[in-house]
Amino acid sequence: MSKMNLNELDINELPFWPAPFRIAVLVIIAGLVLGLGHYLLIADEVKAYNKEQARETTLRNDYRTKYQTAVNLPEYRKQLEQLNGDLETLLAMLPNDDETPKLIEDITAVGMQSGLKFDRIEWIAPQSREFYTALPMRIELAGSYHQIGSFVGKIAGLHRIISVKDFTLQMAEDDGSLSLSINAETYRQQTLRATK
Repeated sequence: MSKMNLNELDINELPFWPAPFRIAVLVIIAGLVLGLGHYLLIADEVKAYNKEQARETTLRNDYRTKYQTAVNLPEYRKQLEQLNGDLETLLAMLPNDDETPKLIEDITAVGMQSGLKFDRIEWIAPQSREFYTALPMRIELAGSYHQIGSFVGKIAGLHRIISVKDFTLQMAEDDGSLSLSINAETYRQQTLRATK
């Protein structure tokens, strides 16, 4: 058989082509059939399979997390009871509207016991926050170093929560006493007491 030129091959005479050309055409056709078959029939199934495998991993992780929660549920319940008890204790330390004047009286009494002279003690406008209302106050007093230290220690020991935000301590030029200016806050709870 002499050499054949590709241009001389006619598609209608495919069965009579030389064997290497027929095999090449069959390989190309088989490749096209397999490629189209994979694209049309299998590709979506492979994607769905991969998606389900990823979902299975997520579900396994969720299961492990929920299993750990379920196993530790009695311990979580004990912790919740303890937190609720602590919350009740802290809420009891927050003054309500009726107790805020008494808080000023308590602070004044502590200052007098410490031997301090009050120049000013007053409430500043309340500041509403997400779960509570801050009740700022300004306190200005004068006395000795030890008297002021005693006052600050006794304020920390009051039954109500008072946090000191800013303070200024200055020495008076005339008699050597100290003057203390404090910006403090106490808090009134907004939501949790009302929902009980």
